[in-house]
Amino acid sequence: MEIKVKDFINQVEADEITKIVLDKIEVKEIGELKDNFMARLFADFENAFSKGKVVQAVQPIEMGDESIEIVLETGVINLPFANIKRVDNFFDVEDTVPLLTNLIVISPSLNASGLFIRSYSDTSNLKNETSKIVADTLLSIKQIQENLKKNEDSNLQES
Repeated sequence: MEIKVKDFINQVEADEITKIVLDKIEVKEIGELKDNFMARLFADFENAFSKGKVVQAVQPIEMGDESIEIVLETGVINLPFANIKRVDNFFDVEDTVPLLTNLIVISPSLNASGLFIRSYSDTSNLKNETSKIVADTLLSIKQIQENLKKNEDSNLQES
């Protein structure tokens, strides 16, 4: 699927996107996540973009006291919708480009930016990318868990 850069920017700025927020998954640690924990996210995301929509689908996860958001967005570059003002720095707004699938993992304990983002191929190829997206998501959640453990250990040593 392709989209004109100007149309993509206009839809995101006007909030003319399909937003999907799934029910929160609550776990104590990464090992409690079911193998198919992203299946509904993929299905709802694919259903929306197959109708020609610009999409943002969110799977909230509560891991202990840590809130994590797993977000799939359609995009033209590896920038989240929150950075839409920067998109025209990379393209001529009249260009027509492939609509990509972006994975965004958001957590204050992930890294300094609290954000992981990666782009995958054209949204029409999502079925071939799901295993990579799940693997990248799990790596990010594992990093969050490790960072939380390090912080906990540091706090214990300081006491």
